[in-house]
Amino acid sequence: MADEQDKRRLCQHCCFLISMCVCPWRPTVSTRLHILVLQDPKEAKHAKNTVTLLQLALPLSVECVSIADQANVGKVLQEKDPAKWRLLFPSDNAMPVESLSLGESTAIEGLIVLDATWRKAKKLYFTESLLQAFQSISFEQPPASQYAIRKAPKEGALSTLEACAYAIETIAKEDMQPLRNFMVAAQNLQWRQQPEDHRQSR
Repeated sequence: MADEQDKRRLCQHCCFLISMCVCPWRPTVSTRLHILVLQDPKEAKHAKNTVTLLQLALPLSVECVSIADQANVGKVLQEKDPAKWRLLFPSDNAMPVESLSLGESTAIEGLIVLDATWRKAKKLYFTESLLQAFQSISFEQPPASQYAIRKAPKEGALSTLEACAYAIETIAKEDMQPLRNFMVAAQNLQWRQQPEDHRQSR
């Protein structure tokens, strides 16, 4: 019984199981940008979701709100100034983040990120009218994803952490490579814990 309880103990700092503790790789990193993650509850329960790592690395910058609480989503969005916040979503009128001028980048205060499957993210975008008040930004030349522990929904897709890292680097000119390194280290730990038949090809 004691052994079983030990296996279920959580790290007091990262809140992962002791056997999966990611604290040794947690980076010291910061950004001037604020990040609002609108998250599907199913993603929140997924052990391989990268938003948890994003919050651990940038605790003062990341706010995560469940899309299950529609009233709260509306409240939080109403508090954001569309002139200073951008929605990271490839809508038809999305502006490539790589083409933002220095003045446009400097004016951006925060990013809204949808953490859900593509189908659910698209549905949220079209059903939550407040989202459409924000100028969308997208990626023209994103880096190759290093997140191999989950199957990518489509070619060129990035994990939520990777998408935020690239957006921050492009907009704020701040080095987020330690954030990616953190994700890869955590991914490698999770990979080693998985049974052989559960592993994605890398």
